Amino acid sequence: MSADRTIRRAIIAFGIFLLLLPLAIRALHHAPLLPGGAGYGHARVADLIAHQGIPAQDPAMPERPYLFSIFDLLLAAVSRIVGITGAALLVPFLLGLGTLACMALVARRWHLPAAVATGAQAVFVISPLFADVFTQATPRALELFLTILYLFVLSPSNPRPSVGGKIAHALFAAAIAAALATFGVVPAIAAFALPLLLRSVNRRIPKYLSFASLAAFLVLVAFALPAFLQQESAPFAAQAPVVLAISAFGGGNGLSLFAWMLALIGMIIFWRFKKRYYAMMFALTLLFLVALAVPSALILAHVAVSLLAGAALAFFAQMKWSFDDIRVLTLLVLLCGLLFSTLAHAMDIAQGPPTVAFRDAALAAKSALPANTTMLAYPDDGFWLEYWSGERMLLDGWIARTPRVDQRWAAAQAVWHAQDISHARQALYANNIGAVVITEAMRDGQVWDLPEQDLLFLLRNNETFKRTYHSSIVDIWSVLPEHS
Repeated sequence: MSADRTIRRAIIAFGIFLLLLPLAIRALHHAPLLPGGAGYGHARVADLIAHQGIPAQDPAMPERPYLFSIFDLLLAAVSRIVGITGAALLVPFLLGLGTLACMALVARRWHLPAAVATGAQAVFVISPLFADVFTQATPRALELFLTILYLFVLSPSNPRPSVGGKIAHALFAAAIAAALATFGVVPAIAAFALPLLLRSVNRRIPKYLSFASLAAFLVLVAFALPAFLQQESAPFAAQAPVVLAISAFGGGNGLSLFAWMLALIGMIIFWRFKKRYYAMMFALTLLFLVALAVPSALILAHVAVSLLAGAALAFFAQMKWSFDDIRVLTLLVLLCGLLFSTLAHAMDIAQGPPTVAFRDAALAAKSALPANTTMLAYPDDGFWLEYWSGERMLLDGWIARTPRVDQRWAAAQAVWHAQDISHARQALYANNIGAVVITEAMRDGQVWDLPEQDLLFLLRNNETFKRTYHSSIVDIWSVLPEHS
C-alpha cells in the first residue's frame, strides 16, 4: 500500500472522528444529541411531511408558505425507518461519508497527482466547515454532497458510452444540476456554469452534458430566483459577510485564514496556465469575491479552496528546500493551524446549544400552554421552541422567509423595551402573543443590559404575566387574557 493511500485513509478516519466527536461529547453530558438550531427546524418540518405530507404553510408560523426542500424530503423518508431524531443525526453523517468517497472518485477521474489529491482531501476535512455541515441536519450537507457528486458526473471518462449510456448520463447530470439549483441562486448559477467551465479545461467532457446546464437554468428561473426575490431583509444587524467568510481560525459559516492563504498560493501556482484556463481562473476569482459578500457561496468556495490549498501543500512538500527540517516545520505549522481551528469548532458544537435546560423549558411550555399559543423569543431560540413545544413563534431563525419580518421585529422590540405596562399590553395583545421566553443570554446583553430594565421590571405585574417555567437559563411567562 502506497504512503499516499495510507494518508488518505487516515484523513477519512479523522473525518469520521470529527463527525462523531461532538455527538459523543453531547451524549456524555446528556445534552440533546442534535446540535445547532436550523437542524431542528428542518427536522420538525420533515417529521410533519412524514406523517401528513408536504404542507402548504408552516404550522409554526401559518402566514409563512413552506419553501420546498429536497433535504426535508430526504429526512422525512429516512425518518420513516429510524425516527426523526435518528434521521437528523444519520443523514448528515452519511452525506459526509458520501462526499469523501466522491472526492476520491473525482481525483481519480481527473488524474490529479497523488500529493495534490491528498492535500485537497486534507484541507477539505480539516476544516471547521466540514464538521459544522455534516453534524447538523441542514440542507448544506446535501448541497455539498451534490456539488462533489456533480463534479464526478461531469468528469472525463475513457470508455465511450453507448447511445443509451449517453442518454442516461445526460439525464443523471441534469437531475443533479436541477437538484442543486433548488438550493438557491448561487448554487443554480454554479450548476449552470460548471459543465461549460469544465469543458474549457478538458475537451474530453462530452458536449451532451450541456443538457445539465439547461436543467439548472430552468430551475433557476422557475424556482430559485422567485424564491430569492421574495426573501425578506433582516431588520436587525447581522455579522458582516466578510467576517463570516474569513476568520482567524474559521467557523461554521466560514473558512480559516490558513485555508484562504493556501488557496491564494495555489492560485499563484496555477497562474502560469491562465492563458489556457482563463475561463476557469476568472470563475474561481469571481467565486472567491462573491463568497466574501454572499455567505451562501461559501459551500462552493470551500470546494475550490480545498483544491487550490491542496495544490499549495503539495507544492511545499515537493519543492527543494535547503533544510528538510524547515520544510517539515512549515508543513506542520500549516496543518496544525487548520487542525486547531477544526478541533476548536468541533468542541464549540459539542458544548453549544441546545442545552437540557432549554429542552426542559420547551417541553414545560408544551404541557402548560394552550395549543397554538404564539410565543415571543429571541429568533435564535425559535427553532428549539417550535420543535419541542409544538407552539407557534412570532420570530424564529428563518428570517428571510418570515412574512412582514420588519413589523414582527418592531413588535418584539416594543414588548422587550416597553417601560409602561399599558404599552406592553398593547403590543402583546395586538400581535396575539400568549407567552414570552426570557433567556440568560437576553438578560446578559442580547436584549437588556440591566437586571430590572424595561420588560424585566414589568414582569412583576401579575395581572398581565404569570411565570410558567423557571430555571437559571430560561424563564417562560404566560400572558394572561386581556379581560381576565
